Amino acid sequence: MKTNPVRSMVFGIALAVLCAGPAQAQFNKFVVVGDSLAAGEESNCIVERFQERSWARLAAGLLQQDFQQPLFAEQVATNPPTGYPCLGPILSGASISVGIVSQQGPNQNIQLGRPYDNLGFNGSPHIKDFVDLKTTVPGRSDLDNKAAAILRNCTGCPFEGLSAVDEANSLAPDLVGFWGGNNDALDALGAGAAIEGVTLTPVDAFTAKYEEVIEALSVSGRTLVVFNVPDIGAVPFVTTIPPVVVDPATRQPVLINGNPVPLLGPGDAAFPCEPVPPDQGCPLPPGTLVNLQAQPLLASGFGIPMALGGSGLPLPHGVFTPPATFTPGVILYPDDVTSIRDHVDGYNAAIAASASANGAILVDIHTLFDQVAAQGYTIGGITVTTSFITGGSFPTTACIRAPLATESSPTSSSRLSMRPRGRTSPAPTSRRSCSRRTCRPSDRRRR
Repeated sequence: MKTNPVRSMVFGIALAVLCAGPAQAQFNKFVVVGDSLAAGEESNCIVERFQERSWARLAAGLLQQDFQQPLFAEQVATNPPTGYPCLGPILSGASISVGIVSQQGPNQNIQLGRPYDNLGFNGSPHIKDFVDLKTTVPGRSDLDNKAAAILRNCTGCPFEGLSAVDEANSLAPDLVGFWGGNNDALDALGAGAAIEGVTLTPVDAFTAKYEEVIEALSVSGRTLVVFNVPDIGAVPFVTTIPPVVVDPATRQPVLINGNPVPLLGPGDAAFPCEPVPPDQGCPLPPGTLVNLQAQPLLASGFGIPMALGGSGLPLPHGVFTPPATFTPGVILYPDDVTSIRDHVDGYNAAIAASASANGAILVDIHTLFDQVAAQGYTIGGITVTTSFITGGSFPTTACIRAPLATESSPTSSSRLSMRPRGRTSPAPTSRRSCSRRTCRPSDRRRR
């Protein structure tokens, strides 16, 4: 059983950077701000068993901190669910599928009279939401509903008018971890289209808000650790289903004259479609990504040529109809993929520049996740990969990282030492932590 997923290993590298050197730093207050990767979400929900083994909680344990979180009970799933459903593998004979196994219950730490130390919240927050979402409105959106439960800043709530960054600063921490900005790019994966200003945050807008977040969190005497954004190639949500027809019995590509048969799509501006009857879609070009939401459509014959027993209808591509109507899809054409990656590169450049300017320590998640995707990651004799469900580093949503580590695993990177100004810190060997990868600290800390 894989009990060592990626979140703690990642923050273990950051802790090693913080604690290494001739004089180890001592921290009195540790606070985390971020999205679902900070909140401890797994498999579509946040419940206590996930929160207690998240990287943030394990890092706090290593620092011997009193780390208060909004602890959500896990309940037996009702039909229909009365709380956010928790997904998991369901076995039926020799087959395995994903279904609802439990549901998120009430917050068991709701009476805490101060903000939580873990201010990570799910609901797909964008970078702007960490400073702009000062008053949540439950019922307005999924983001409002989820953020309100953690920030408790709705009208009439204890911290009305305070953003996540405001609440973090009110606790006067001397160590802050910030992991946000992922959804500004990765939302396009679930949308099935890369559209500037709709499914992708423009780089200049991201940069301005990221700088606002980091400048607000950068206080004299505080150590700030930030994480950048992973590449979409490391996310099995869009790498599990190949863009070709697969034989459901053998799970191997169907070959015609020795060649795989592409699935069908509607085309886009870069890849216009002129269907050849009886099919109503066109073959997906090489480099197209298909997300997991295509699975039930494929089972119904969508995307499969009629000659192979399918409907001949195309898998949908996301479409935006001005002024404000978006219809999601399940495929990303190569131009979508290029656009998303360009935005991620732009975001990461902004993150690196802001970290350097404000003396924050930057953990290079992008490189680390690339390694896991390319060759797996071995820790404690267990190798995890990005394979859907079986790989051990992603839960059943295939989008949010599962918690990777026992309490002891972050300490295995304790050999990491601070390097002189302008240098990167190499990670330990693969038997201990991440092989041949770098954690990129900026050259100074605020004192």
